[in-house]
Amino acid sequence: MIETTNGVQPGAIAQQYRVLNAADAALVWVLKWSGDADHVIANKLGTMPSKVADILAENTHVGSKDQATKMVAQPEG
Repeated sequence: MIETTNGVQPGAIAQQYRVLNAADAALVWVLKWSGDADHVIANKLGTMPSKVADILAENTHVGSKDQATKMVAQPEG
């Protein structure tokens, strides 16, 4: 038997968001420098725009900007 619930709309599934790691944080900077908006970056990485904003404000993942700079400056090959 299916139990009834209150306050839940049929078909409503809670959104699952990824937790960003240090490599993701560096990628956030690279994507921002390439012109992507915060919400676009968040969509690409499967997270919330507020998490992207925290990285760009250097509230979380301190040092990720420097890591991204090194990633961009490295010659390929």
